[in-house]
Amino acid sequence: MNNHKQGEAFDFSAAITQLFRTQDGKFFAKRLWFWASAAYAFVMLVTFPFIVKYYPDLLEVNWHNMKAMMDGSTPDNTALLAILAKLFPSYLFLIISMLTIGAAVETALHRKVLFDQEESGMPLRFGIVQFRVLLAQIAVWVIWFLAYTIGVILLALFVGILAAVTPILGGIIGVLGFIAFMCLLVFLPISLSPAAALTVNNNRLQVMGARKVSKGVFWNLFGAYLVVIIGGYILIYVVMTIGVIVVTGDAAFLEALSGMGAENPKIAFEAAAQRFKNPLVMLVGIIFIFAYAGAYAAYTLSISGISSYTVKWWRGNDEASQFD
Repeated sequence: MNNHKQGEAFDFSAAITQLFRTQDGKFFAKRLWFWASAAYAFVMLVTFPFIVKYYPDLLEVNWHNMKAMMDGSTPDNTALLAILAKLFPSYLFLIISMLTIGAAVETALHRKVLFDQEESGMPLRFGIVQFRVLLAQIAVWVIWFLAYTIGVILLALFVGILAAVTPILGGIIGVLGFIAFMCLLVFLPISLSPAAALTVNNNRLQVMGARKVSKGVFWNLFGAYLVVIIGGYILIYVVMTIGVIVVTGDAAFLEALSGMGAENPKIAFEAAAQRFKNPLVMLVGIIFIFAYAGAYAAYTLSISGISSYTVKWWRGNDEASQFD
């Protein structure tokens, strides 16, 4: 299970490619990626009809609000909130489903990397271990959100009081405080990133204990996550852009969706909906949903692989940790 020698240096390339470095290598990676992609695509396809029902109105309202902001007036968010209330159940189902699948996918990878264990056939399961992984994932972002909320309030109060007394010093402290605050918001999720893998390794929920795993390798982890996040974003965006252009036949459709276009996006969306009634276009759209899910699965697996590698590396460099 442990292929590391005592004192081995953190391997950057191994961290970002851990998915393909299990005992079964590319075979396991492809199998896990296939089922992860299929699970993500299924949830997207199930949710899509319920979201698309209200989406044109959401785009139109958002477009009007964006125009109001650009004209210097205050947008009326009443209609926007009403539509969001209708979309909330569908989005809640989508978020919960994606998080649940993500926990199952990440657990499968951690079990393979750390213990060379895997389920036969379809590798995704959801039980107590996966539930702990889900809790670890959520806990990390809850901690980040609390740090963000409390930090914003304290920074605003402190700088506001100081600026009232000495404006120049308040401005300087405000800039320095903002930089320090941004560093903290980057440091927190990276230092706690091994939490899910450590939870699988120790067979109990681990969150703050992840700090001892990431200690001393922050910059290695920062670089690894930066590479994977940028690469994953580019991959997902390229797949999404190609899919949208092919399905809608409108290269400016993404601009319309953003609310920054000159034309009411509801018109563009309704035109795309008419094209989607064509069975061939519908088939192409479904294929691109699977492609998008595949790109997203590759991204999440690469992110999880960094956590897997980090705990495996730490375990190999800290014999005592294997008996915690």
